[in-house]
Amino acid sequence: MSSAAPREPEGRATPRAPTEPVDHATTPPTDEVVGSAPPPRPPVPGLAPPPRPEVGGVGFVATSAPPAMPGAVSTGISLWVGSLAAGLLAAGSIVRSQPALRDRFAAEVLERDPTTTLGTAQDAASVLVWVLVGGLVLVWLVHLVLVIRTAGGHGGARWALVLLGLLGAATVLLVQDVLADPDVSLVHDLNRVALLAQAVLALLGSVVLAAPPAGRWFTELRRRR
Repeated sequence: MSSAAPREPEGRATPRAPTEPVDHATTPPTDEVVGSAPPPRPPVPGLAPPPRPEVGGVGFVATSAPPAMPGAVSTGISLWVGSLAAGLLAAGSIVRSQPALRDRFAAEVLERDPTTTLGTAQDAASVLVWVLVGGLVLVWLVHLVLVIRTAGGHGGARWALVLLGLLGAATVLLVQDVLADPDVSLVHDLNRVALLAQAVLALLGSVVLAAPPAGRWFTELRRRR
């Protein structure tokens, strides 16, 4: 038997796969690398890049930073922060001593008007104490907002803080006189000590912020804005 493979019958040819036409307009040349960057453009003769402006020369623009806060302003702000802390201490001390203040105020009311009942006098005294605490908290919040805006360089807030600081210091002095306990010395009366510290620090802070060095800094900030 022959081991040769059977031959295909003559007259039949294996069909070839059709070849696609080549578009030479879209097909890149074989010597170009696909994805490579285009070649740099040659410099245009007679056209040079513009020179960089020198310091102080024509076209130089100086970037000016805001001036640093002087010592007068930082000292005034620090005094006001201390005044706010003393105000919080005073409000907390008054709330803590509210029962004693209520009884003392009620006794004074009964002494002036014996026809008033004890319950009515105590209720009126409680209202008076909470009105004082609410007024102190309101003044504290207003001063806090003004201190923050003054630290941000707002001249209007600075003058408002100075004016309200002077008025607030006078008001606090009157309040501490009302809250003063005649049977306790000033050193042991926390309400009066805290209120006096708040008034003194606010007064000093207002004076420092109204000084000419602080005024020059606020003027310079306003000019640059």
